[in-house]
Amino acid sequence: MNRTFLSISALGLLVVALTGCSDSAPPPKQAEVAKKPVEPVSGQSGLFQMFQIARPWASDVMILKLENGDIPEAKAQPGKYGLWRATFVSPSKKTKREYSFAVSDSDGGVIKGARAGAESPYSVSPLVHPIAIQDVHTDTTAALETALKEVAKDKVMSKALADNKDLPVQYILDWTGTNPKPYWRVVFGASVSQSLFSILIDAGTGEFVKKMH
Repeated sequence: MNRTFLSISALGLLVVALTGCSDSAPPPKQAEVAKKPVEPVSGQSGLFQMFQIARPWASDVMILKLENGDIPEAKAQPGKYGLWRATFVSPSKKTKREYSFAVSDSDGGVIKGARAGAESPYSVSPLVHPIAIQDVHTDTTAALETALKEVAKDKVMSKALADNKDLPVQYILDWTGTNPKPYWRVVFGASVSQSLFSILIDAGTGEFVKKMH
């Protein structure tokens, strides 16, 4: 009886000791593992990601329009955004389709990666021309650099930009009107309608095309 009592007592003390040790154990060092920030991407990079999944949809797929979006998970950098949206078109199918590429999940149904969206009828228009992927040699980072050089040559634009240092810059790739080639429209403002001005840059050569107010 005494031996049994002592054994049980010893076992109880051991359990208490182990419990005390586990309670005092330091928590996992979660704070030491810093989460790597999500980086935005350039327009050309986002475009190529979307083109990869649009190509199987239609062998003759072409670009109708590309523009940036914005998500809080990836802070915008010069020529780069965390979200890009494109409209691709298939002349043979007479159909256009929306696509998106995001570097992270976000609000509003934004899902990380390249995603295909809705299809809709497409009819040829003399005012809007499809763009071949191989004709987009200039990236948004280079387009912005060229645009800023042109702004620096214009006293009115330079002053407007100096007075609005936090002005966002938007990027639109399309080919409209009588323009002979596709172009990047570098928009200095929250949107085209709310912009101070825009600079058109040749999407192929990267050369300055014209200024627009």
